Amino acid sequence: MSKKLPIYFSEGAWTSLQTLMGQDGKPSPTINTLLEQISMQTDLIDKLGLTPILPKSKTSIPMALERIPAGPAFATKDDLDTTVDLNEYLIHNPISSFMARVDSESMLGAGLEIDDPIIIDRSIEAAHQDIVVALIDNKDSTIKRLMITAKMSKNDIKEIFGDEDYPLPKLWLKAENPAYEHIIPADNQTVVIWGVVTFNLKRMHYRS
Repeated sequence: MSKKLPIYFSEGAWTSLQTLMGQDGKPSPTINTLLEQISMQTDLIDKLGLTPILPKSKTSIPMALERIPAGPAFATKDDLDTTVDLNEYLIHNPISSFMARVDSESMLGAGLEIDDPIIIDRSIEAAHQDIVVALIDNKDSTIKRLMITAKMSKNDIKEIFGDEDYPLPKLWLKAENPAYEHIIPADNQTVVIWGVVTFNLKRMHYRS
């Protein structure tokens, strides 16, 4: 790998570059692996029909100071003392956020209906009971609730499966619709958490 480049490298930087690229100037297995992962992610985004989120505008709308009960009370203009920007409220990490539409009724109990637009954030570390987008065997995608067995009590397990000693792996995916089965991976299956669902942008009003 020639050092004759139109920029200056310190000895330390040059050594690091050689380690990454290889003495013959070809990408090392490390670089190739990273490139393959990027390619796979791009293919996956296309396959899932995800839309990258790129906030380009800033629009603030009034926000009521008081919470609104599900009754006759409502906020007046005097109660509107602050504003909220929807980009900032909905999207905490634009680079790692995507939108997709729900394509299953397996999460009806969590309020997710077919065609609901959801926001997925890949930068969030998934936790017990988060609703996530997961990949089964790196090919089949699904939206389910992440369940970490170590975080569950025996009563929790019994309530779901009818047996507090029901054998479960370290993590599994819970459906929120009794018509659908939970996804309990076998020993030879892989489950990769691709992102955490942060918002459901369900439409509540349709114009005729």
